[in-house]
Amino acid sequence: MSADLLDLIDNDLRRKILSILSIRPSYTFELARSLGSSQQLIAKHMRLLEESGLVYKVGRIESAEGPPRILYKANAPLLSLLQFMEKISVVSEGTEETEWDKKSLEELVSQLKLVDMKILELERTLKEMINTKQSIILSIDRLFQDMDISRFYRMIDDALTSGNFDLLFEIIKQQGFANDI
Repeated sequence: MSADLLDLIDNDLRRKILSILSIRPSYTFELARSLGSSQQLIAKHMRLLEESGLVYKVGRIESAEGPPRILYKANAPLLSLLQFMEKISVVSEGTEETEWDKKSLEELVSQLKLVDMKILELERTLKEMINTKQSIILSIDRLFQDMDISRFYRMIDDALTSGNFDLLFEIIKQQGFANDI
């Protein structure tokens, strides 16, 4: 995994773009409107994200107002891996002796195998949880297909950013959409 990819997502606006594109395909102008940014700035970030493989083109929408609008989607498997990678902490090489330094080679190899099996299990669980999260968000999105897209994405982004999913439901109830559920 390239450190360049991790550096690329170390930008608030690009993370917001990826968050929206992980929910559903979108085009540059729609993203700019949703995020309250200029279309040129979003286009610049989209080029970087596309070159890195984090997003890709999935289609186009013909427009009477101008050129066709290119739809982009997030590369979900790569994003899942990056989400996992961000949470890995780097173990520093210290000079003090650890409990592992007192173990035999056989014990160390045995423990290494055990840890590796647990890591694989956690990676599978993480992937399943990320897929479940994306499925739930898509189901919520389908419930509100007729809603103003930019407002909906702002609500989802606020909920995802804060980790307060009750906030999303409260906003939906306040706006009178809860009756539609």
